[in-house]
Amino acid sequence: MEIIEKQYLSVESLLSYKTRSTYGKLGKLIEHISESLKFLEMEQTGSIIFSLKENTYGTDETILDLEFFVPVGKEFKSNEFYVYKPQFRLCNAVRARHSGTYDTLVNSRKRIQDYLSQNSYQPITDYYYYVSRNNLVDIYVGINGNIV
Repeated sequence: MEIIEKQYLSVESLLSYKTRSTYGKLGKLIEHISESLKFLEMEQTGSIIFSLKENTYGTDETILDLEFFVPVGKEFKSNEFYVYKPQFRLCNAVRARHSGTYDTLVNSRKRIQDYLSQNSYQPITDYYYYVSRNNLVDIYVGINGNIV
């Protein structure tokens, strides 16, 4: 897995949606979000980005707190389900490409964490997952540009 430094990611006009799911259902959930936009009379204009936090909650399977950022073609009024965000921007990020199933995302994130530790980089953002194509996900994390 190649890791690239000094990356930049910027997307405008986003629908933000928060939910919970599992690694095993993540792929189907992403498909469902893309397909459901037509019912909201919105058009997806780019790749979905998401962040996740793992929780066990005493269950056999890890429960994920997820936030999806979906680029859409028009501004809309936020409501209790969907929030409009005018821009998403990450500067000075480290990026790695994950190839495989969503179940193995945690392994790729671990490799990035090891890389950051070996290079004494301090992450200052969550990990963001940019779904580029089937089974290809670019993982971004913003790092502190200061060296003391």
